[in-house]
Amino acid sequence: MQRVAQFFSRQPPLTHNILSIGFRGAGKTVFLAGSYTSLHFNRKKARLHQEWLDCQDAESHQKMDQLLNYITQTHQYPPPTLKVTDFNFSVKVRTLCGVKTRCHLHWWDIPGEFCQPNNADLQLLLFSSHACCLLIDAPAFVNDPPYQQRIESVMQQLAQFLPQSQANRPHYPLAVILTKFDLLQTELSRGQLKQQLKPFVQDLRSRQINSHGFTSAIPLISFGASVTLHPQGTGAPFRWLIAELKKTEQR
Repeated sequence: MQRVAQFFSRQPPLTHNILSIGFRGAGKTVFLAGSYTSLHFNRKKARLHQEWLDCQDAESHQKMDQLLNYITQTHQYPPPTLKVTDFNFSVKVRTLCGVKTRCHLHWWDIPGEFCQPNNADLQLLLFSSHACCLLIDAPAFVNDPPYQQRIESVMQQLAQFLPQSQANRPHYPLAVILTKFDLLQTELSRGQLKQQLKPFVQDLRSRQINSHGFTSAIPLISFGASVTLHPQGTGAPFRWLIAELKKTEQR
C-alpha cells in the first residue's frame, strides 16, 4: 500500500478546464482579474494548506499583466471580450514540505454573444469543460425583466448540455456568481433579488445539478493618482470549484 501511495503521489498535477459564461456586461473578465488579484497577491501571507493562483506560463502572465495594467492606467474596467481568451493557472498550496502544485486550471473567458440558444461553439466548450461559472449581473437581474428571461434561457441550455449524464462527470460543478452586488445598496433590492432567484435555484436543485451561489463585488479604489481593484467575494467561487474538482479526482 505504501508503494501504491508513493506512486500516485508522483503523478503530475491534473489540468481542469473551467468555462466562464455570461451576457455582455456581466463582468466575466473583471471577475477573473479580481479573483487573480485576491488569490495571487496574498501568496506570501498564505497559511499552511492555503491555496493561491499563479500564472502557469509566460503568455498567461503577460495577458494578466496587460489586463491589470489597463485598469491602473485608464482608471476603467477592461473593455468587453471580443473573442475566446484562455488563461493557464497553477493552484499552489503551502505544505510542511514546501510549496506544491495542487492542479492546473485552463480558464476560458468567452464573449457574451456565445450565450445564445443552440450555439454550437458554446455546446462544444461545455462538453470539453470540467466546471463552469455562470456570471449574472445582479442589478440587471433585479431591474430588467427581459434580462431575467435571457438568464432563464441560459439555465435551460446549461441543464441540457452540462455533462451530467456522463459516467466520468456525474458531479460537474456549476458556480453561479452574482456580480456587481455592491451596486444593490438597499436591503429591499437585495431581498428582491433573493425572491427572484428562487425559481432558478429550485430548478437547479430539481435537476440535481451540483451548483452553488456566490456574490461578488469588485469596485475600483483610488490611492492618490493610482487605481486598483478591491475584490470582495471573488476568492470563494474559485476555492469551491477547486474543492469540487478535487473531489472528482478522488472519486
